Amino acid sequence: MNTANRRGLIARLISDQVITRQIQLRQVLQRHAVVTTQATLSRDLAVLGAVKRVDSQGQLRYMLPNPLPPEAERRLKRALIAAQATFDQQAAMIAIHTHPGAAPAVATTLRMLPLTDVFIVLSDDAGVLLVCREEGGAKRVLQWLKNLQAATLSSLR
Repeated sequence: MNTANRRGLIARLISDQVITRQIQLRQVLQRHAVVTTQATLSRDLAVLGAVKRVDSQGQLRYMLPNPLPPEAERRLKRALIAAQATFDQQAAMIAIHTHPGAAPAVATTLRMLPLTDVFIVLSDDAGVLLVCREEGGAKRVLQWLKNLQAATLSSLR
């Protein structure tokens, strides 16, 4: 596994599971057939910006910084609402349907974000295609997009 894929996996694991120590993370990585040294793991955690913080349950665990800079999140919310975006998923792909002319703004904003589950973002005038690395990643990204859009719509009411 190359460095980018390993770091993407580490980011997903830290986001999805409670990881409290590096040795625990190494063991979880081994279950995913990824063998790494402690030094490499330390570098990966540093590059990802992972730090130990107290979570909402009061447990000290590795956490990633907010992956969305606030301005990028606001821009994506505005673009999704303005485009009246709808979503479809097929395997590891997500289609975002927009009004004609709105898709490039949505695609450009998505490309600015550190979405580790997304392999590539393609667009034309009225749609965006997200090709994800795996179907599970597509499900996570789709749910995130729907939640982002729903939160924005509810705040407008």
